[in-house]
Amino acid sequence: MENTIRELKNLVTDLLIEIDQLKDRMSSLESRFRQVAPQEKEPEDSPFQRDLRLEGESYENLGRIYNEGYHVCSMAFGQPRGDDCLFCVAFLEKE
Repeated sequence: MENTIRELKNLVTDLLIEIDQLKDRMSSLESRFRQVAPQEKEPEDSPFQRDLRLEGESYENLGRIYNEGYHVCSMAFGQPRGDDCLFCVAFLEKE
């Protein structure tokens, strides 16, 4: 049992390292893209601006719910959580 827990901890650590590497790679690609692609702004009266704002508010609300001690992942949405949930954290970082 203890070996299984240790293996799971090692797996989680490896996954977190890989996530950090992917974030670094994504940041690098985004900065290269910004250099190559011209900056385009949506018109001020664009209907998509409201949707983006609401999406941000939705993520903030889900983050607040998670910080209050409830799951926000699809596996256990709304159930009280004891420890941090990798699925919830991954979902909230997806923003």
